[in-house]
Amino acid sequence: MGLENGIDEMEKYYYYQYPVINDKHINEMIKLTILVEKALEVIRDLIHDKPVTFEYEIDFPEFKGFVDLIIHNKDSTVDIYDFKYSNNIDHYLQSKQLHLYKYFLEKLGLKVSKLGFIFIPKTYIRQKKTEDLYQFRKRLKETLSNMEIKIIEIPYEHQKVEEFFNSCLDIESEKIYEKAPSRLCDWCEFKKYCEEEISYMLLPKNERREKKIDVNPDMWLYADSYVGKSTFVDKFDDLLFLNTDGNTDNTTSPVIKIADEVTYEGRLKKVKMAWEVFLDAVTELEKKENTFKRVCIDLVEDLYEHCRLYNYKKLGIDHEQDAGFGKGWDMVRTEFLSAMKRLKNLGYQIIYISKELNSEITLKNGNKITTIKPNINDKVANVLAGTVDLTVRAYIDGKERFLQLEKKENIFGGGRFEFKEPRVKLDKKEFIKALKAAQEGIKTYSKVETSDETEEETEEATDNDASETEENEKPEKPARKSRRSRK
Repeated sequence: MGLENGIDEMEKYYYYQYPVINDKHINEMIKLTILVEKALEVIRDLIHDKPVTFEYEIDFPEFKGFVDLIIHNKDSTVDIYDFKYSNNIDHYLQSKQLHLYKYFLEKLGLKVSKLGFIFIPKTYIRQKKTEDLYQFRKRLKETLSNMEIKIIEIPYEHQKVEEFFNSCLDIESEKIYEKAPSRLCDWCEFKKYCEEEISYMLLPKNERREKKIDVNPDMWLYADSYVGKSTFVDKFDDLLFLNTDGNTDNTTSPVIKIADEVTYEGRLKKVKMAWEVFLDAVTELEKKENTFKRVCIDLVEDLYEHCRLYNYKKLGIDHEQDAGFGKGWDMVRTEFLSAMKRLKNLGYQIIYISKELNSEITLKNGNKITTIKPNINDKVANVLAGTVDLTVRAYIDGKERFLQLEKKENIFGGGRFEFKEPRVKLDKKEFIKALKAAQEGIKTYSKVETSDETEEETEEATDNDASETEENEKPEKPARKSRRSRK
């Protein structure tokens, strides 16, 4: 990205990949900026004003690839180079990649003269406990200034192309695939089939699915205290609150209190931990013997803490680090995120509520900005954000409350909707209107069953009928709105 489109575009693209940026992201951008500037100098010397092509696509039935850089020589030959942001030079020199590029480019009629890698080195230095951020960044820049970009040309070996085709034949003829279980299995959608050794899978019909407007997205809402997070969510019907903080006075939806349950049998005290209460609630929801359409976890960070305490007791430790070698951290995250995935897979609309946390970060130029994010561990937050369609912040401006829909680098948020406006009032109708506008042009269908969308339109129709009646005291017939498919 930086080598092709420049530093500014690279920086914009990099920051956009994260819900909110922090000092570590700035540190990484310092690395990339210095190294890309060095690489651009080397590439300019390599090109010598010759025509170039970036990201050239090779597309054959048996092979697909993208050549990072093609230099067009005056003798009608081309030189091809691949960029590697790595220190593992020996590994890449044994790669088949460039040999395959040459083979398939020449099938397209190009004559390849040189093959080469452009290695951009990595540095893994970290901030010491004895240095502040300024001292670390100074040391980082000094380290980067002494690093060199390496261009290594390699001779073409047709044998590597033959090895590639032989490997493809071996894969096609293979009948038995040995299992390689690991902790990553918890995130695999085929885990059930694999572990239970089910030898078939039910495949869907090979046809494209129609898109339809979604007014019930899974979402994560966070804000400061007393902004009205829970009150806003409570406006949605058929909602079940899984509440951790006991603040339910301003809501009317049914609630399950997620807290430790203490009982006594004679003098024997029994404690059912809050995390176990939550897991029992998920088990009940799995039965689908209810009329709820959506489930709200209020607050999600409290639930994570309950998960931590549960795992402490199970492991017999006082803190994750007591388990050694990251085992405690991994067990807590795996337990929590697996339960979240289990809940999400039930088909209810899932809503997370969090309080917000403000922190300060220092930019490359030394300026400081405030970042705003949910009050939960960054690694957990990034995964949770990937389980919902939309993450938004609510806030107060003057006397009005708003939902921020616009993506900003210093504010945690984002989603799959292209909203037309940067913010809307913290109001159910306004929010749904913004959702519909963001999906304008998507085909919708009439539904037999009652949905939130039909309820909203019924309310609008009722309001319109009432206003018409006021203007015409004796209407001949009350107007009725029919539900039709819209395009």
